[in-house]
Amino acid sequence: MPPTTTRQDPAVAPCPLQKAPGQVEVVVVDDRETPLPGVALELARPTGDAALRLRTDEHGVALFEGLEKGSYRLRLLNVEPALWRVLGRLALPPREAKASAHWETVSQSKALSWTCEGTESLTVLAARMGVRPSRLLDARSGQPLVSEVAPAPGTRIAVRPFSTEWATVETGYRQVVHRIGIPLSLVLVLRDGVHQPRAHQPYLLKLWMDDGEELPAREGVTDVHGRVVQLLPERAERGEVTVGPGRADERRLVLRFAALRATSAPEGLQERLENLGFSCGGERGQLGPKTRLAVEWFQYALGLPPSGDADEATCAALGLLHRS
Repeated sequence: MPPTTTRQDPAVAPCPLQKAPGQVEVVVVDDRETPLPGVALELARPTGDAALRLRTDEHGVALFEGLEKGSYRLRLLNVEPALWRVLGRLALPPREAKASAHWETVSQSKALSWTCEGTESLTVLAARMGVRPSRLLDARSGQPLVSEVAPAPGTRIAVRPFSTEWATVETGYRQVVHRIGIPLSLVLVLRDGVHQPRAHQPYLLKLWMDDGEELPAREGVTDVHGRVVQLLPERAERGEVTVGPGRADERRLVLRFAALRATSAPEGLQERLENLGFSCGGERGQLGPKTRLAVEWFQYALGLPPSGDADEATCAALGLLHRS
């Protein structure tokens, strides 16, 4: 029997890649599994005494390197726990060793707030601030805000505090995180020439995202009140509704989903009139003769004195009908 030896045979020496410090890779995707760039992430030690912070790159990826192998805690910074979740994980291939990570103190929750310019809807604000719309409050009164009505210019919005939750992750794996979107609600009431609901009418809805991508068209039928009711992705920017496609009474409406200016502003008045089917003839920023004619028709349809003036009663009625 050959003598035993403690000398290690170089032919069976451990691979240096197996001694590399651990890594955690995170890929953040949206509802359509599209990678999201610029998402802030924090990876903390299990003891909670130190953390690393990164943002996802243009491919939606953040790579935490130089870690001791083991378990860590992961979260999306300043995002309500109800709006993200870990979908799963995949094993990472061996990689070259990196230097030890530079740890910092764990981030503390910040009070989130926003001063409205009069062009933001609550849904857009909530998506921007990483919370559900129900968490938005009027900072002055502390009261919840009405989601169907855009806040007035100068309104200070605060966020009701929420608890922090972490997901446990392991080194050596790629974590796929779903950043859950907040859908916009489109409720469009269609009426005929005598202001009666266009009930049970087929329609076709086309949507375009803020990057120009066109989504597959949606088909539907208006309800008994002549309403088109659809959920939209938060990045939806514009749309087109065709009512009665292919019929003699076909009508097409072009819509903008970004929040509009106040009804007291000429642009806000004109955009709402256009969305409701009262054409302003392309006028923008001034109440010219075509806009005044659109106002007059709107007043006539609602039984208001058809003066063509955008008075307080007309602006209030327009805001109630348009609801954004």
